[in-house]
Amino acid sequence: MKDKFFEGADFKDKKFKALLPEFYPLEYQKYIEEETGLLKKQLSGAERVLEAGVGVGRIIPEIAPLVNEFVGIDNADLMLAEARKIAKKFPNVKIIRGDLETLGTIFPEDYFDYSLCIWNTLGNVKDELAVLTQLARVTLKGVIVTTYLRGTVENRKNWYKAVGVEIIKIDEQNDVFYSRTGLQSKSYGPKDMVDLARRAGICITNSRILAGLILWTEFRKFPV
Repeated sequence: MKDKFFEGADFKDKKFKALLPEFYPLEYQKYIEEETGLLKKQLSGAERVLEAGVGVGRIIPEIAPLVNEFVGIDNADLMLAEARKIAKKFPNVKIIRGDLETLGTIFPEDYFDYSLCIWNTLGNVKDELAVLTQLARVTLKGVIVTTYLRGTVENRKNWYKAVGVEIIKIDEQNDVFYSRTGLQSKSYGPKDMVDLARRAGICITNSRILAGLILWTEFRKFPV
C-alpha cells in the first residue's frame, strides 16, 4: 500500500506537491530553509554523501556542488525517475534503486562520510530500527536524520491539506498519520531517538528542533 503514495497515487498527473517546498505552508518552508543551511555547512568538503530516500532529488542541487560524490537511493519508480532528471546536471551524482533496510549489502562498511535520512523518511519506513542500523553501518562520520516532531499534529494536518494528501486516520496518541494511499507516517521526540540509538547500538552526537516542527538528530557509531 505504501508504494502507491510514493508512486504518486495522490497526485496522478499533477506535481508531487508533498516533495516540493513551493507548495508548503510558510512554517514548513522555514524548516526546509533552516535544514538546507545546516546541511550545506556540515557537508561541505565531504568525500562521499548518501541520501537514503532521495525522493525527487530536491537536495541534490544544494549538496552535490559541495561534495566529491553524492549517492541517492530509493525504491519507488517515480522518485527515481525524477531524481535522475536532476542528477544528469551533476557528474558526481549517482542515483540507484535499493531498499534502505539492506544498505549494508549494497555498500561497504564506512563507505560514506555522511548519510542523510531527511524530511521524515525514517518515519515512513516499515522498520526504522533496521534502517538506522544499516545507515550507521555504511557511514563513518555521521548519520543526519530529520523527522516530524512529536506533538505537532495540528501543523501536520495543515501540511497534508496544503499539499493535497488525503488523510483517512490520525492516531493522535502515538502521532501517526494514515493516508488513503497507504502512507503511515510517524513522528518522534528526543526520547524516542535516544531509545532508537540505544537499540541500534549507536550514539547521538547532536539534537535540535527546526522551525518548531522538525526534530534534527545526528547519530554515529561508538568510537572503537
